[in-house]
Amino acid sequence: MMINCEILRKHADPIWEANFKHPFVQGIGDGSLQIDIFKHYLRQDYAYLMGFARFFGVAAAKGETLAQMQTLAKILETTLNVEMDLHRQICADFDIRPEELEATRPAPYCQAYVSYLLANAYQGDMVDILAALLPCSWGYVEIANRLKKIGLPEEKHYRQWIETYSSREFWDLNEWLKSEFDRLAASVSEEKAQKLQDIFSYSSLWEYMFWEMAYTRQGWPIAWE
Repeated sequence: MMINCEILRKHADPIWEANFKHPFVQGIGDGSLQIDIFKHYLRQDYAYLMGFARFFGVAAAKGETLAQMQTLAKILETTLNVEMDLHRQICADFDIRPEELEATRPAPYCQAYVSYLLANAYQGDMVDILAALLPCSWGYVEIANRLKKIGLPEEKHYRQWIETYSSREFWDLNEWLKSEFDRLAASVSEEKAQKLQDIFSYSSLWEYMFWEMAYTRQGWPIAWE
């Protein structure tokens, strides 16, 4: 069984189409998303990015070559200093202070998704790590570019979100991740190929659940201090 990014994407297409058609994503695209929902997303995505940065830290430590480690470290730097800075800038417009972001507790689906990524990072090899990662990195780039082709919304924060994830920088980093996956997966066994497809599909499903978490403003059923 051969496996590469094209095959991963083809098998997970129903999930990816559901992700794109989710009302949260469509609301970003046409500017109709309620601001309170977007604010909940920003807080939770900030918590997610904290875990995502740790994921890249483990990935970089497991790098097999200097070039691989350098690129993964660059993505870690982009996460910490581009994506998270974008969140802080937007949150400031909504009077959400940095200390409030830092204190955000992950909602159930956010916590579960981060845990899934970290489990693959700690337990898997580099090709497992890339299979777990691609639905987030590639998914955001694809969604943003598809929304941009339809037309940018007037709401400046949603427009900025689309422009950020459709930027050349994010595109180039994602293309490297895809090419690296294809290189490492070229000679894997049939059993390993199926495992990689499963990892990719599960991460794709977690992307959907993250949109759902944001849209429903999911929290924990029991409050605690």
